[in-house]
Amino acid sequence: MYTGSDLAKLLEKQHQRRGTSNLFKKDTFILQWRSKVGSFPHPDVETMVSAGEPCGAWHVVNGRPEDKRQLDENLEQMLELPLNGYIPGSSIRGIVRAWAMKRPGIRMQMFNLLGSQQGNIIQEGKIEFLDAWPEIATKLVLDIVNPQQNFQVYHEGQGKPISIYTLGDGEDTVSVTVAIRGIPGKATPQDVQIVWEWVQQALSIHGVGSRTSAGYGQIKAPSGFIPSPQLRQVENGYTTKTFEFKLYSQGCAGADRQQQDFRPSHWRGWLRSWILRFLLGVMSKDNAEITLSELMGIIEPETRKGCVKIRMIPDTDIWSDRSSNQPYFYVWEGKLEVTAPTEILNKIILPIIRFAVSTGSVGRGWRRPLHIFHMNNGYAATRGSHLVIKHQVRNREGNLQKRTLSLLLNPESWTSTYDNWLTAVRSQWADRINTNANHSLEAEVFSPRTCAVYAVPGSEANPIDENDFEWLETDAVATRGDGMHLIYEQTPPRNYKRNPDIGGNAADKNPHCSWASIKRINIPSKEIEVDCQEIVCLFMGGKTPQSNHIRAQFLKDLNKIEGKLHLFGVSP
Repeated sequence: MYTGSDLAKLLEKQHQRRGTSNLFKKDTFILQWRSKVGSFPHPDVETMVSAGEPCGAWHVVNGRPEDKRQLDENLEQMLELPLNGYIPGSSIRGIVRAWAMKRPGIRMQMFNLLGSQQGNIIQEGKIEFLDAWPEIATKLVLDIVNPQQNFQVYHEGQGKPISIYTLGDGEDTVSVTVAIRGIPGKATPQDVQIVWEWVQQALSIHGVGSRTSAGYGQIKAPSGFIPSPQLRQVENGYTTKTFEFKLYSQGCAGADRQQQDFRPSHWRGWLRSWILRFLLGVMSKDNAEITLSELMGIIEPETRKGCVKIRMIPDTDIWSDRSSNQPYFYVWEGKLEVTAPTEILNKIILPIIRFAVSTGSVGRGWRRPLHIFHMNNGYAATRGSHLVIKHQVRNREGNLQKRTLSLLLNPESWTSTYDNWLTAVRSQWADRINTNANHSLEAEVFSPRTCAVYAVPGSEANPIDENDFEWLETDAVATRGDGMHLIYEQTPPRNYKRNPDIGGNAADKNPHCSWASIKRINIPSKEIEVDCQEIVCLFMGGKTPQSNHIRAQFLKDLNKIEGKLHLFGVSP
């Protein structure tokens, strides 16, 4: 028996019987993705009980249900929790209160309606917030937190993923009943109406639960909600940039590696890691990480809320679609929204995104263009990914046009974009700038002194049909360009393939990340008769171009490729 939403129904009927219907507000909100609502099964049972209504047996194969386990063990034993999830009324009240606190014009009214405490003096509120339960009983499901910074940027080894449970599975929306009521004798119908508008606006802007800056907890207000002009004011100088994306990928996964799952946290990890690479090029490591925490937030050692927020909106027609021929690749299509203070977004974040989409993709396999790879047993497999991002810009006539987001293929464009970005960073954090701090740091540092970017001839033609989702070219070698051929080089002394110091080795039990990112672009080479080129971004990782290190040798080989164009950074 599911009793989750019964209290709201009973209270609504009670207000109707007493002739005070105007003190009760209820409607259906749509949870668009997932929302983190608890931290079960660890560290304690109290957290578990507060996360939902028990709805099943707690028997597990080994140990107690609340015991801490590795991700794989939870995947096998507790893919779903025997709990019907909900959003606590206290969470909704907290979101509304936090939203109102940032608006001086309504702050005192909020204290009066929602209550306040100053020292030992407590003023009761006039409005009650009810727990918001899904209209259909919805169990909490397993999700994953998989920090990649140490592996991807610092090359310090792969971390262990962490389990979390969420309301919503990341595929289907969840209809949730949100309700408030005015306390009879204290609140007026006008008070209830005001707070109800706040609820709708605050939830639709901020979402619900934790990890909201990573795209979790998106809430869609009832379709009939139209914010008043006062509520539609610009959100504290923040601006949102919307991109349309298509991702052709070897596949992405969440908690279950066998289930294809492209998640907003893939975007967040992608952007976070690229921001850090850029900041390491102009600041000490400590200052770079402090600045990163101010932009993207951090949990440890001290929790800080960042100012950059990501939101992914999946397309309803094409999502996790599979290619029609083998080896399979997968396609996701949707929109990506990035929100930040206007100056930060336009001058700091967007230039980094332009570099990121020009040199690689997102999610699993993001460092390689989509190509065919034969495993040791001879089976063909898809590797890599191909990201296309489009945005709207105004043309000379002032009309909006949709264009592919990338940097132009000339060194002047790359250098001027970077220099303008550095000027903006100096303006924001003048006391933190030190462009000589990390030349020798063994990490991926993006700067003119610590990495190299080349355009080299790619495959003769685009190997995939981007509209009908199929391989047009199934000869594995023909799906690669000169940059990928170099990565696959195994002839001594150029043992680049599966070399931890250059090409990486994902197949190892102790995987190593690649030091080179390669992206295919479907632009013909001016020097060689091919329709595609590859952008190769090599991170030197503390080694100089003149050293005997294998990355210096790779750089020399890159520079010898016929038809290459040096776009940015160091050269031999």
